[in-house]
Amino acid sequence: MAEPSCGQTMSSSLSSLFLPTASFSIPVCGVISALRIPSSTKWSRLCLCLSSRHPMNSKVAVLFLIILGLLLSAMLLRNGDLAWMALPFLFYLVTGILQAPDPGVVQLQASRQVSKSDSQGPATIDVEVTVSNQGTALGSLFLADPLLEGMKITDGQPCQRMPVRSGEEIALTYSFEAKRGRYDWKTIQAVASDPFGLIELKYTLPAQADLYVQPPHERFNRLALRPRTTLHAPGSIPARLGGRGTDFWGVREYHPGDSLRWLDWRLTARHPGKFFTKEFEQEEIADIGLILDARERTDLRIGESSLFEHALSATASLAEVFLHQGHRVSLLALTDTMVWVFPGYGKIQLNRIMRVLSRIQSGANEMINSLDYLPLRMFSSHALLLVLSPLVSSDWPFFPRLRSHGYQALLVSPDPFDFMRQAYPSGKAHELAFRAARLERCLQLRDIAQLQIPVIDWQVSRPLYPLVSHAIGRARGQREM
Repeated sequence: MAEPSCGQTMSSSLSSLFLPTASFSIPVCGVISALRIPSSTKWSRLCLCLSSRHPMNSKVAVLFLIILGLLLSAMLLRNGDLAWMALPFLFYLVTGILQAPDPGVVQLQASRQVSKSDSQGPATIDVEVTVSNQGTALGSLFLADPLLEGMKITDGQPCQRMPVRSGEEIALTYSFEAKRGRYDWKTIQAVASDPFGLIELKYTLPAQADLYVQPPHERFNRLALRPRTTLHAPGSIPARLGGRGTDFWGVREYHPGDSLRWLDWRLTARHPGKFFTKEFEQEEIADIGLILDARERTDLRIGESSLFEHALSATASLAEVFLHQGHRVSLLALTDTMVWVFPGYGKIQLNRIMRVLSRIQSGANEMINSLDYLPLRMFSSHALLLVLSPLVSSDWPFFPRLRSHGYQALLVSPDPFDFMRQAYPSGKAHELAFRAARLERCLQLRDIAQLQIPVIDWQVSRPLYPLVSHAIGRARGQREM
């Protein structure tokens, strides 16, 4: 005797449910005739849809419970009307299952386009995700693009649902306002289902794109540096050495190989038998290290305004102007860890530094809670160090150590008291405490200045460039920069 097939077994089991008496055979016949597909493939398709290849959501579970409850009630109460009430639910369920997409024929591909890859300051960014259906037609396709931290949707929606024909492309477009940071998209979520949403197939489609939103910063004019030591590469800083340049430096005796165009004919005429060559002051580049204080304890906030963001913008401005002048620039940031950008030149180095500044956030680490933990030997011995920090009382030992290693330095200190003054409560006691804390800061800055380190006490409401230019000019007059 042949074994019953999957369709016969399921037909007999359903018939046993619908037929506690002879009058209950009509619902099964009605469902079979209404589907209008060959009986040899109908139940095998239903068995396939009910297998683990088609994950079901809560709608299917609810329908099963309703159908099962009605059929059990019909059996117990011997009431055919209850069995008839299960027919619409059963038809709805079977129709959805049979129209569900087959995982083997669903082929989706996605790509992403972003209006910008780099942006300075907050900007509106347009995103377009295109999904192509290379497989069978889908009764319903739901697309959802995950929102990253810092995104604020301004136009469109990052999700939509629609039917998709075979070979059709659909686009998901939206715009958002981007704050400083890195936005790294990897995938987009797609859910293919039947038109009723009973059977869902979830896919994670690769759709990669990167966006760096740089800190807003002021563009500085040229800064005339004069460090004690320079790198032996052509640049813009007078190196106090004779050689090739533009400014006259001196005269020396002629050496074989010297260009005849630089001969000093007047001096040669006064000394018969000897030749003299003009020398010009060499122009070289500086090695500059930027040190950014990104500790959480120095990041004061008033609403959405942050003192750290001002220091970050100043760092971006200084890095940009020094690299545009041809100098070699590196960056060391102290947050919950140490972020280091190796020394480099030109636009590539500027891009590296800006991308680090785009994603860096203030953080806390009790193991490195003072500037004195900074590894100064990461900078070359002839580097000019620019420190950007609001400072706390425990940071004082860092500056004598910096000078003992022979580094030239410049301190740009955003004033935390001027920044927070509007948030301080009124009252005589609070005013006295404010004045005492401000006096302590002034004494600390004076002690640092006595180490021959130029200090800029920067009120962040004022432009920084005039202060930096003036400080460098004074230091140059004192032969400190």
